[in-house]
Formats: sequence, structure tokens, C-alpha cells
Amino acid sequence: MRDTQLYTEILGLKSPWHIKTVDLNTVKETINLRVDILTNKLPCPICQKQSPIYDHRKERKWRHLDSCQLKTYIICSIPRIKCKDHGVLTIKIPWAHNSDRVSIQFERLAIDLLLATKNQTKTSQMLRINFKVLHNIMEKAVNRGLSRRNDHKIKYIGIDEKSMWKGHTYLTVLSNTEERCVIDVCESRTKPATKSLLNRGLTIKQRNKIEAVSIDMWKAYIEATKESLPNSIIVHDKFHIMKYLNEAVDKTRKKEVRKLNKKGDKRLKNTKYMFLKNKENLTVKQLTKFQEIQSLNLEVSKAWTAKENFREFFKCETLNEAKFFFAEWYNDIYNNSLDKMKEVGKLLIRHSEGLLNYIKHQISNAVAEWLNSKIQEIKFIGRGFRAFDNYRIAILFFLGKLNLYPHNSP
Repeated sequence: MRDTQLYTEILGLKSPWHIKTVDLNTVKETINLRVDILTNKLPCPICQKQSPIYDHRKERKWRHLDSCQLKTYIICSIPRIKCKDHGVLTIKIPWAHNSDRVSIQFERLAIDLLLATKNQTKTSQMLRINFKVLHNIMEKAVNRGLSRRNDHKIKYIGIDEKSMWKGHTYLTVLSNTEERCVIDVCESRTKPATKSLLNRGLTIKQRNKIEAVSIDMWKAYIEATKESLPNSIIVHDKFHIMKYLNEAVDKTRKKEVRKLNKKGDKRLKNTKYMFLKNKENLTVKQLTKFQEIQSLNLEVSKAWTAKENFREFFKCETLNEAKFFFAEWYNDIYNNSLDKMKEVGKLLIRHSEGLLNYIKHQISNAVAEWLNSKIQEIKFIGRGFRAFDNYRIAILFFLGKLNLYPHNSP
């Protein structure tokens, strides 16, 4: 079989397309496949009527899958036809999208390698292509995937913040709680940005069908949710609530450390992480010291106990049980004069509706927190992202569960 016939079959070209020449360059380690067409008429891209070839566009080159480790390129002057109804139009080619610089099969390989390595730099090196070319493949794949998302019902969503760069710079992550994927992200955590994110990421039909949203008690998130998702209820996430309680314990510890230091008492020195870690994660030495401190009548010990006791709230089965538990819990921290814990208690009282909604829907930002850890991995592997748009593309590519492949990819 001649080389031209072989590559015609490998590329899956059908008449009137065929490989005219195969040029091997051993110095540059490349193979150029020159594609030609054997006809004077082609179907119009719009109406499919057979129309005469008008002229040919300037010769272009597409990167294809390697042949025996040699870079392989498809070269062609794409014909233009002249349709009676639609005028002069460029025809569609079978091996790539007209605006691309890589073949459909190469694009699929690039997507598969990216999903496997999660590293753009390494993937571009493996494929021996420019980093920008690879990023363009990612961007088109994401845009293609977003356009293919259907209007299926989404029941629960999460809204969470993620630190983007040093300082108080955040992005907001909108996630599908049940499908464990990122719907979209936006730069900033303001009310306008969050509303825009909800309106862009969800269709009107989906927004009307959302039953509950798991969010922090951040005012901008609450207001944006109420305005954009009028039929949903707000559930304040237990992970953020426990975070507030942990912060209150740490503030109590710092306050008591200063008080004891004045007396020359160093019992609380180097104990920060003992009170922040889960008890089962403490080392034997840390656990021994922690138990010694807990036996003392210290404010931080009482605060830690109050924090741990609050975990039982999330196990309540009815609203009345939850209301009774909270009243007893708040009365306990009030009687023990735990000022920092009382601040959190008052915060929870102000957001009691969202707090109690957890008992009804039992959803949290566990998925959002997991996605945040995956986003951090993407950021670490990519060694940071200078531009938000590039960061967004990477997040949606790896965590959006999108249909990324070209339409007619095998």
C-alpha cells in the first residue's frame, strides 16, 4: 500500500478528499501530509446544495498525532464554494475545525493527557507543542462543555469562597452538591459578583427549582441567594459554623495565655493546635498534655468543651429538639461567662433560620470544601495563575465534569 493511501485511511478521509503527498523530513523529524480534493463541486455548508468551487484559501497546517514519534502535520488549502443562495463560503474540513491549528484526534489526545497529568506544562512538553496552543485547546474544550450542559434539575448547590492570591483576594465557587462538581466560579465575593455567577451558571428554570443552598453567613452570599434564587432556602453550613467555634476557642486561649503569662504561668504554651485539632489526631504526647489541661478549671477548656458539645446539634432529628438543644447550649456558655463563645452564639441567633434549616435538609459544604482542596491542587501544580480567566478555565476543565471532547471525535 502506498504511503498516500495508508494515511488517507488512517485519517479516515473519504472521497473527494485524499492525501496527495507524504513528505518525510528526517532532519526536522516531521511528516507533512498534503491533502487535496478531487472534485469541482462541494455541498454548501448551510443548505448542502452542490456548488462550484470558487477558489482556495491560503495554505494552512494542522498538528496531527505523531507517526513513529515524528511530528505529523496536515497541510491543505481549504476550498471555498460559491452558493447561489448564500454566496462565497469556506467549506468544512473532516479532520479539524476550520479555526483550529490541531486535528480533532490530536485535540482528544491533549484532553486525555491533561486529565491524566493535571499539569499543563508537562502535557505541552509531552505533546511537543507550545503552552499557548495547549491552553487554547483547554479553553475551547471548556467553552464547548459549558454550551453542552443541559437544563436538568439541580436540587442542592453550595456557594463558598476560596483564597485566590495573597491578601484578601477571593474567588467564589458555585458547586453542584449532588454531582460533586464545580458549576462555575467568579472573581470576588461581592453581592453583584455572586448574583452574576448564579445567573450565568444556572438557567432560569434551574434557579427556580433549587431547593436549598449551603452557604456561610457572609452577607453578600445571603443577599445574592435571596434575590437570584427566590424559591430556595438557605442552609448555613456546619463546617463554617464549627470554624467560627474553633476561632472562638483560639481567641479564648490567646486571652487566657496573656493573663497567665503575667503571672509567670506557662501551662498553655504551645497548645494552639491541641485545641484546633480533632482529638483523635493528637499525638500521644499532645493527648496527655491536653488531658492535663482539660482537668484544670480554665476558660479555654470550657470553651473547647462547648465547641465539642455543639456537634450534637447537627444530630437533632426535629426542629423542636434542635431549638431546645441550642437554648440549653447557649445558656451554658452564658453561665460560664465565655465571651468569645457568646459572640458566636449571638451570630447563630441572628442566623437561626439558616441554622435550623440544616435539620430539614441535612446538606453542608462538605462537597464545596472537597472541591476547594482540589482547586488548591490545581493552583499548586500550576504554580499559581496570574490571570483569573486562566484559573477559571483550569478549574472548570478539571472539576466541572464537562463533556470536553470535539463533537465528531471518535
